[in-house]
Amino acid sequence: MRKAGLLDRKPMSATAAMMHKAKSDKGVIKTVEGIYRNYRYDYTEYESRFYFRAALTADKEILEVDLFTRRCLAAGTKEPRFRIFLDYARKDFISWNMTEEKWSNAKIDMLETGDERYRYSYRGRNFASKETLNIVNKYLKTGNMLDVETAVLDFQADIRNCNLAKKHKLVTDVIDGYMNTVPDKLPADWMKFINDRALASMHSIFYRAETGVGYCTHCRLHVPVPKNVKHNMQGKCRCGSGITYKSWKKQKSVKYDTVVSLIQKCTDSQNYVYRQFSVNLSARVEQNYLPQITVYECYRSLFRFSEVCPMQSTGAYEWGLFRSTGIERWCRAGTVNHGGFYGAGRTGYAKSFLYTANLKRLLKDTCLQYIPISEIIKQSDDKLNIIAVLGDMSMSFPYEAFWKMGLRQFVIERVKRDGTEGLTRTDYRFNKSPWKYLRITKEHLHQAIRLNAGDKLVRIIQRIDEFGVRITDEQAVWLDKYVGVHVVLGYFGYHTPHRIIRYMQERLCIGVNDNPNHDGSSNLSLWVDYIDTARQLGWNLRDRSIFFPQNVQRAHDEAVRVFDIQKDKEDASKMQQKDKIMNQNAKEIKKAFCYRDSNFVIKVPGCYLDFKHEGHAQHNCVATYYERAVEGKCIILFIRQKQYPNKSYCTVEIRNRQGKFQIEQNRAAYNKPAPKAAIAFMEKAVAAAQKIADSMAGEEREQIRIQAAG
Repeated sequence: MRKAGLLDRKPMSATAAMMHKAKSDKGVIKTVEGIYRNYRYDYTEYESRFYFRAALTADKEILEVDLFTRRCLAAGTKEPRFRIFLDYARKDFISWNMTEEKWSNAKIDMLETGDERYRYSYRGRNFASKETLNIVNKYLKTGNMLDVETAVLDFQADIRNCNLAKKHKLVTDVIDGYMNTVPDKLPADWMKFINDRALASMHSIFYRAETGVGYCTHCRLHVPVPKNVKHNMQGKCRCGSGITYKSWKKQKSVKYDTVVSLIQKCTDSQNYVYRQFSVNLSARVEQNYLPQITVYECYRSLFRFSEVCPMQSTGAYEWGLFRSTGIERWCRAGTVNHGGFYGAGRTGYAKSFLYTANLKRLLKDTCLQYIPISEIIKQSDDKLNIIAVLGDMSMSFPYEAFWKMGLRQFVIERVKRDGTEGLTRTDYRFNKSPWKYLRITKEHLHQAIRLNAGDKLVRIIQRIDEFGVRITDEQAVWLDKYVGVHVVLGYFGYHTPHRIIRYMQERLCIGVNDNPNHDGSSNLSLWVDYIDTARQLGWNLRDRSIFFPQNVQRAHDEAVRVFDIQKDKEDASKMQQKDKIMNQNAKEIKKAFCYRDSNFVIKVPGCYLDFKHEGHAQHNCVATYYERAVEGKCIILFIRQKQYPNKSYCTVEIRNRQGKFQIEQNRAAYNKPAPKAAIAFMEKAVAAAQKIADSMAGEEREQIRIQAAG
């Protein structure tokens, strides 16, 4: 509305009748009490809160409605609080705040009158003369004698709704333009794909034991069941589908949810669309367990392939309520009003089973045309982060080369990690030579191919390659199965892998499953702690008698004793300086590792004596980790029982693996494995610490002095 000339005329003044009524309205004190009587307060209810006068401009095109408050009139003020201007022909309005001397586009119910109108009053309890009522209702063409506030608000609300609808149309027209390019047809074998693959692990055979016959929800036939069948027993139907046996007497219904997806080319011949569907399978005894499968589309993402960006997103959309309109339609992802319900298929993009039959033809002439995507996704045999995986495939990771040369397990594990790096270190600068990409020699690449190595085994081969040594295929498989990417691999340069592996098998009993009196993992941890202590003491690790002790426990205790003596002899001022650093580290670590429950708490050591006392109490070498903790290479934590906070219980080492906290060791006294309750507690504590660390600003996160482990 044009403001020019609106304020030329003086505002209307309160009439004598308005002044008299406002001053004589003393109000009635009323009490409000909470529903559970948890609060109580008094307030004053007045007969009229607002007073109105109205008049038309000289040209009778604009209606001015002046709003007076009871409080102002009772105080003797005759000027209105607001002058409201309405233009019926142009469907517009604006208000002038007399107190603050500024314009406002707010509706009458949102004007700040300063009298707590929303808490103590309701519309309709206002004062206006019959003349004012006639002017307002006639101008606004209400057809009846509405209260002034109601008539004005209805007029303003209609204008706002109309303007909002126009704004919404600008948004929805763009969305509809994209959605109209999405193909209407689904593949002919779409439901077969859902039944055979997406629901493969969810089918059941409902049986009656006395008849020896059951009903399969996959092939939908009556089939014989084994004589020894039991409820919830896993099995296989003669149709080839894996199933779960369900007794009619124990299971009256089943319901499963999953997510499937489909990629198609849009009709504009430029974009591709990822379409995500929520799938529900239900079977009830009342329907003789005939499975009911419902499928509805809930998410779409459009993208295209270009030279600048291999896979460029052009928009993501969700099906749901559009803003506050109550209309269900396609909306921009993240703007959907889910109505407070976030069930299956209602949370936007999710991992899914991808329909693969059309991929080879669909992705022809794109940067993905030579990658066997269908085969990779089928062998992954799980729901995947499809968009992330396709994005990774379109970048520089050599999926095609690794798959075709035989590193299929390695590729599948990367796909299951959403196309992200795992344990294996890669070098993108050498994207033309697979062995250079993996930072290993050709011979070690061939070994990885022979073994169809996964991510962990490739990393083991990388570590062996770093020392320029070789191991047999059998040794590589043994390390993968029993040792993994362990710090012990860092010592393979001191002696031959064959001798080290034989020592771990014969002396440490690693992999000796038939001997319950030997705990291989504890022995390995004890040995590595001993070697690391010996290294810090400057002992010659190339000496076999030092590197391969006959009695690991005795050698470990002796090394710790010598280490303590050496530390005690260090310059006191030097130790004090290190303790200052350790104390500062402990303060930062406590910010993240502050989790506790009803049974356990975490103590963060802050000086060398804390490490030393813990080592003596636990009969371990945690004191030798002091230097690494000072340098920020690891985090050492002490688990304490809540009822005995000063008594040693378990010692924990935490490392950072590519930005993620991981438990390296969790040991009780004498390097024995921690109790199950302490293990579960520490897993929760690490998860909580990870959330805290991820939410910290970059600078604060750096202060948690932990470096990525090699």
